[in-house]
Amino acid sequence: MSKILTIDIGTTACKVIVFDLQGNILAKSNREYPTYTPQIEWAEQDPNDWWGECVNGIKECLQQTDGSSIVAIGLSSQRETVVPLDKDGNILYRAISWMDRRSRLEAEEISREFGKETVHKITGLIPDSTFTATKLLWFKKYEPDILRKATVFLQPKEFIGYKLTGEAATDHSLASRTMMFDINKRQWWQDIFEFVGVKLNQFPRLCYSDEIIGYLKDDVAKMLGLKSGIPVVSGGGDRPLEAVGAGIIGSRVMESTGTATNVSMSSNKVPEQLDPRVVCSCHVIRDYYLIEQGISTSGTILRWVRDNFYRGEKEKCENVYEVIDKEAENSSPGANGIVLLPFFMGSRATRWNPDARGVLFGLTLTHSRGDIARSVLEGISYEIRACIEILEGMGLKVESVVSMGGGAKSTVWSKIKADILGKKVIVEKVSEAASKGAMLLAAVAIGARKSLIEEKRDVLFEYTPNSHNKQIYDRVYEIYNELYNSVSDIYPKISKISSQD
Repeated sequence: MSKILTIDIGTTACKVIVFDLQGNILAKSNREYPTYTPQIEWAEQDPNDWWGECVNGIKECLQQTDGSSIVAIGLSSQRETVVPLDKDGNILYRAISWMDRRSRLEAEEISREFGKETVHKITGLIPDSTFTATKLLWFKKYEPDILRKATVFLQPKEFIGYKLTGEAATDHSLASRTMMFDINKRQWWQDIFEFVGVKLNQFPRLCYSDEIIGYLKDDVAKMLGLKSGIPVVSGGGDRPLEAVGAGIIGSRVMESTGTATNVSMSSNKVPEQLDPRVVCSCHVIRDYYLIEQGISTSGTILRWVRDNFYRGEKEKCENVYEVIDKEAENSSPGANGIVLLPFFMGSRATRWNPDARGVLFGLTLTHSRGDIARSVLEGISYEIRACIEILEGMGLKVESVVSMGGGAKSTVWSKIKADILGKKVIVEKVSEAASKGAMLLAAVAIGARKSLIEEKRDVLFEYTPNSHNKQIYDRVYEIYNELYNSVSDIYPKISKISSQD
């Protein structure tokens, strides 16, 4: 039986999965690594941690299934995070994460130099510290030797591909998240390279997501316990791969909540009425695009709730999130008058406010931790609604929402989403959608499949809006937006205070 091995370098962990050609999981490993925060708003990762857990994860999977029939390796990863390598492949600086906010001023510089509208029209992106170009400009200003010594700048799955094959290659889905790529011409936007201080030859060669970038090196194969020469397929960014794994086409919207939340739709063209608050990047499907919005902190807020309000529960039960769900469910719609703004590390789409902060509004002495937990689930759902309203304002038809990621495991949260969004929320039996997307791409690349789109979908649950709850949430949603508008002028002041600390 032929098998495909996938490697997904996420924000918190490396997932290694072995699939059969029908998409069934035969072996799985999930190994976490740290994110380093040496200063306020900084977030870095050590690529050696990625590689170390990748190696361990592969070995762990090979203890669960025979690796001799693995016919391809597919890659997936977080996007925008960048690591510079020298000519010998040595790491020159820890990878600056997509969530790192140190280059906020550099994003403003790029906006002033080229114009926000021009950047958006060419790259589909909005000048923000999320994207790679701003991080490179930060290097130019504060670590110029890094730019001078760097032979290549790689994003996470590109780094893993390099370690496996010795080849440095990127795909359109990751290239288009650098803010240095023309999504209409599908080529590098050369005007920005000189401004941020890098050259075109410092970037990896450009491939399609379903192309083979190289073959597993002999020494690496021996170390891993795999056959030498296994084709390694380019793969892509985790979000577009999730969209492939979840079958996001037509009027289906993907809402994927893990560390962060992504709201996206696919399109076979760049929309003519592309809202300036929305980002559009290249899909892993050839000649397709992914229209995206995102919330920087969502699952991470729930983890914050777990660690600060449910600390004692860890010793009592295996899954603290089940306790959180139960208590949130016992709270009433509207969280008994608590409203949460979920901007714990600034706001991305739709609001694009790097100074934004989290707000927990309406607290009284009668409130419980369950009310706070529910307010988190609701607050993130309100922001998902804001994203969907913008998609509909662009003339896109949204009929249903496919909920993905760790957040979809919560039935309570899925019901809340359906009530707040006023849309049918679907949870499918697609575990590890990004990895499955990488598997499908790898299968197409080696000729084992003809299409990336799976016609048959395996639905676990469908939730339709409760009309009574929706009426309550419609009123609270107005308060949610009014609350944001009322504090938005205060955010820069509190941001300055925190940066001085």
